[in-house]
Amino acid sequence: MYEILADVVKYIFVFVVYMFILSIVRLIYLDISDAKRREATSGAGFAYLKLVNLRRNLKFKMHESYSIREDALIGRSKRCQVYIDDPYMSKNHARIFLRDGAFYIEDLDSTNGSFLNGRRLPKHAVRLKDSDKLSFGNISFIFVDNLEAEN
Repeated sequence: MYEILADVVKYIFVFVVYMFILSIVRLIYLDISDAKRREATSGAGFAYLKLVNLRRNLKFKMHESYSIREDALIGRSKRCQVYIDDPYMSKNHARIFLRDGAFYIEDLDSTNGSFLNGRRLPKHAVRLKDSDKLSFGNISFIFVDNLEAEN
């Protein structure tokens, strides 16, 4: 009886270790594939949004980062450069754009608002700085400005 119980515990342990290793390999694969995707799309990219949320906690598919060139719409519409299928996002939620060598963000009259460093965005465009935290719906990003980092 004890031998059967010991065998069952041994197989459960082996299964748990296998699942742990599989999850580590999956995380490495996702990280590498996202880095390659960002590298391929960033060629002339000046900035990007880095996801803060854990993707496994979301009920919709997202990338770890999104490249921002000179102008990017953020929203639930598939025409947006940063497409997020969050039900709390408006179709055209916000816009990030480059003007005079600096990036700005403006809310596009979204229903639930856009937030910069925890504060709701005003009606006018606001200048972004490297490492600013942006929130839309249930999603939060860190804004990474490669132009600012080069200077």
